[in-house]
Amino acid sequence: MHLALHLSAQLLAAALVLLTAPLFVDLAVSLLGNLLHPGTSGERERHPIRLAVVIPAHDEEAMIGRTVRSLLAPGCAITEAQQVADVWQVPVFVVAHNCSDATAARAAETGARVLVLNNPQMRGKGAALRFGFEAAHRAGANAFLVMDADSIASANLIEVTRAALTAGAGAVQCRYELERPAGPTTSRARLRRMAFRGINVLRARGRAQLGFSAGIFGNGFALTQATLERVPYTADSICEDLEYHIRLACANVRVEWLDDAVVTAPLSPRGAAQSAQEARWEGGRVQVAFRGTGSLLRSAFRGNWRAIENLAEAWSLPLSRGVAVLALAALLPVHWLHIYAAASAVIATVYVLGAAALGSEPGRDLAALAAAPAHIAWKLLMTPLVMRHTHRRAAWVRTEREAPLP
Repeated sequence: MHLALHLSAQLLAAALVLLTAPLFVDLAVSLLGNLLHPGTSGERERHPIRLAVVIPAHDEEAMIGRTVRSLLAPGCAITEAQQVADVWQVPVFVVAHNCSDATAARAAETGARVLVLNNPQMRGKGAALRFGFEAAHRAGANAFLVMDADSIASANLIEVTRAALTAGAGAVQCRYELERPAGPTTSRARLRRMAFRGINVLRARGRAQLGFSAGIFGNGFALTQATLERVPYTADSICEDLEYHIRLACANVRVEWLDDAVVTAPLSPRGAAQSAQEARWEGGRVQVAFRGTGSLLRSAFRGNWRAIENLAEAWSLPLSRGVAVLALAALLPVHWLHIYAAASAVIATVYVLGAAALGSEPGRDLAALAAAPAHIAWKLLMTPLVMRHTHRRAAWVRTEREAPLP
């Protein structure tokens, strides 16, 4: 009996390590990378870039106007140097995809080139992007910057992106942040923004500075036509950005990180909308990870060392779930598991401190950690909903957002 209990504890301990190791490996890599100074790519062949912005939009009449205005503001899409030289001026294409509202009209009013895609058979963000890429390419573009229809661009977004692509990058990801909502910021909202910042800034920058691929987050990324010809954008899952990034990794295409160019998007509100959104994304990530694992392993065996880190990214649990598993690990009578849990807890603590330090109010963000136990409990209660979404083909739907600060 004692031997059976011992073997059961060892097997459970091994399972907990397999479940959490991708997360803590990814965190450790990102922390190490953030200690380094940004590397240089060296001399590369420069390419003439004719950049276009592509915005996939589904029922976004409330937000699309401010997004296009931020891109067409003086100093962003059209600089004085461009006006004087009369060279390629960056067009903004809005793909009004199966919309039931006035998205197309609002986009046209602000100066965008509107592409209407009304086809129930062409569903998902991936279909809208392909439609937009093809139209922009026909118009003369050979590179494409993707922005979500609810986001705003920093004034230097287009110039920084174009400079990186001109210098030889085939794919780039800009810094992607959440806006501070209007009104008082709750502890839960601070935790969500800090978690988002950790994933989309701290981890991406750290990976890139170690020579790995930064990743693609669906908003604020850019691809050249040459990259699309090499790796067509045929990703159609709800996590089409992760799916496409896996395909880039298998083709040994590295996504470079642009820390100085920023896109910001509003926070989704708490409640049913947030639960539905997060369950869809978590379930979708599991689907993509299962489908992409074989390709990443084959790529790694062929000598593509970056594919190993992509495996860790694909299989990373949300940090809240990882912490819950560590707490379970501490209860098992397995000494080596306790060592692993302690080391992982140190990594998680340093990571949270780093994510807080990247914000404008690190002290208040850290104080919000008092709400972390309630957030972890909420994530655990969501598990059945997440598991249901691992077996579903999730549709691209508009998520309600909290109003940002004016």
